[in-house]
Parts: sequence; structure tokens; C-alpha cells
Amino acid sequence: MQVSEQRKTWSLIAVATAAAITMSGCSSSSSKQGSTTPTESSAATGAATTDPAAGGAAAETDAAKAAVAPFLTTPTKINQSVPLTGKIPTGKLWVIITCELPQCHVISDGALAAAKAAGVPTKLLSYKTTDGTTLTSAMKQALDAKPFAVSPVGFAQAVWDSLQPQYKAANVIITSMATGDSKPSDIVTEGSASQFDYTAGGKTMADYVIADSAASAHILVQDVPAFAVLKAYGDGFKGEIAKGCSACKVTNLDIAPAQLSTNSVVPGIIAALHKDPSIKYLASTDGAFLIGISAALKAAGINDIKIIGGSPDINNLTAVKNGTQTAWTGAAEDEYGWVALDIIARKVLGMEIPPGDGGRVTEVLTHDNIGTPSPSGLGAPADFADQYKKLWGLS
Repeated sequence: MQVSEQRKTWSLIAVATAAAITMSGCSSSSSKQGSTTPTESSAATGAATTDPAAGGAAAETDAAKAAVAPFLTTPTKINQSVPLTGKIPTGKLWVIITCELPQCHVISDGALAAAKAAGVPTKLLSYKTTDGTTLTSAMKQALDAKPFAVSPVGFAQAVWDSLQPQYKAANVIITSMATGDSKPSDIVTEGSASQFDYTAGGKTMADYVIADSAASAHILVQDVPAFAVLKAYGDGFKGEIAKGCSACKVTNLDIAPAQLSTNSVVPGIIAALHKDPSIKYLASTDGAFLIGISAALKAAGINDIKIIGGSPDINNLTAVKNGTQTAWTGAAEDEYGWVALDIIARKVLGMEIPPGDGGRVTEVLTHDNIGTPSPSGLGAPADFADQYKKLWGLS
């Protein structure tokens, strides 16, 4: 059974806790929240001022090709390059808080593997996506283990931010994973896969679309702005389109969290595409929302849409391999835990931590470069664990 049917993404975690997570990193979007009625904006109203008639489209296309080119090859190196100045602490627990969804397990399993490699003892706690009260209770329970660091997977800082005084009193570091509203403080570090990474991923995909369309794309952007990580990706995508493609056009299709459980995403997409046949690209901020999209497009007689976006699941990547979807921002979710432990170690050692710890490893996955689709979202670099061990002085 393919995992997309299990709603693999942490954005769906917020369906059960919409009130809390909607407050996290959410601002008004350009379209009406919760409506499946699309709204339009032209990239010509953004920062791009080049005149396509004067050769601007060619220049914009060339610029986008140059920007996306480094992300079309399989990564061979992790983004962290500065060795640790000391040893990773091994005397206290690292508590990892995960959920029951498949993507959460990919991330937490990666964290446990990183801890094992470094000799760091761990404790794994969990929360249920269907019970919002378990989010903060797990953060409180983590302190009982007297850890030196705690890493929640996939739920917003706004949910647990009020617990910072308790963590500060206990001198416990918080390093989140896959969080779109992280705000560093004296005890909260840069996050592993934060809004920094999601925004960058959206910008890179926008460059791909500009290059692929010769700077003339009309894109339907399906987003759930109530979820901070998705909003960051969507904002990065739309911002780069506005900046780098004067003739491009964006139609926004924003979905409210409550609508996800009513299977209204794909019907809303089909309705928007029927309304405006000039749309040739569908960009989703989360591939798991597109369950059944290929069959729906076929049934609707729509056969000229290029499907792209962020946070792909194995179904999206398999569709790229088969040629029924076009491109996805692939990110190695099994490496997030390694990045988190690297951040924690640098915090303890008093080292500088760049934004996103240098960023997550990313590739724009297409039919030409995807190879064997990976459940982790990327599966590269193949030897990433050995690279981290070397950086940590373990090999």
C-alpha cells in the first residue's frame, strides 16, 4: 500500500489542532482563506520589470536556468562543512517526540540512527495527530527524563512556545524538526528543516517553472497557508515568480485545514482548471494532497497540465518516474535528525549555527534525474551518514 493514502505529512497533524497551529506563522494570504474559489495575480505586478517584448523573457529564462541548474543534479555532499570543535555530549538523553504518521517515522528513525552513531542515549515519545492535548503533554513529559535536548517533530513552535521558561529553568535545548515557524532564543536553536528551507525550496521550484515555460507560465498554486511550513514554501514560490517572471501568472487556490478531511482539494483543482484553460502548471505545496489527481484530470478531459510542488510522497515521485507528474522538490527527510543533532552539538559547543544549519539537502526531481524513487523524499547523498561521522570526529 502506498503511503500517501495515510496522509504522510505533518501538515495534516494540524487538522486535529487547527486552532493552535493556525496561530503559528500564519498571515493572510492573497486569496480568501478556506475558499476553493481561485484568485489571480500577475507576476507583472511584482518585482520583475523586464519587458518580454524587448527580449526580457529570454533573459528571465536564462537567469532561471542558471539558478535551478545546481539543483538538477543528485547531491553528493551534505551542506554542513565545518567540523565540530569538540565531542557531542553523550552523558544525557536526547528526547525525540514523533507522531504516528509515516513521514514522522522517517524523520524520527533518522534521528535515532544519528544518535546511535554518535553514542547519544535517546528516549522516544509520541503524540497523536487526532488528540491535540498530546502535543504539549509530550513536551512536558520530556522534561521528566532530564534530557540535555528535546526535538519535537512536525508541530509548530506556537504550540509549545509557552513552555520555554520551564525548559530554560532545566537548561534543556529545544531543536525542532520540520517546523515552519521556528524562532531561536537562548534555548531554542535553529530548526532542522525550518521555514528557511521550505522558502528556499519554493524559490528553486519557481526557477524550474520559469525555465521550463520560457518565462510564460500560468500556474495554479494550491496551498494550505494555515500550516506554516506550507505557507513558507508557497510564499517562496510565488515570490520568486513575481521577481523573476514578468509575463507569468499565478492563480491561488487556498484550502482551509477543515477542508482537507472532506476531500475537496482535487475537486477544487479540477474546477479551477476548467474555469481557466490557460493554466498549464499545477503547483501543490504538499504532494500528499493530490491523491487521485491523475484519474481526476483524465476524467475531466484535461491532459496538458504539468504537476509540480513540494513535500512529495512516494506516489508523487513514482508518478515523476512514470512521466505522469513533472517535478518535485525532493528533500532527504531521513537526514533531518542528523542535521538536528549537528545543530544541538554546535549549540552545546558554543559554535556558530548558520540559518538552517546550512540548509537541507535538496534536488528538483524530474523524470531525467529521479533514478529510483525514495520513500525518504530524496535518498541522497548515499553516504550522508559517513559524512556526518567524519564531521563529528567519529571516523
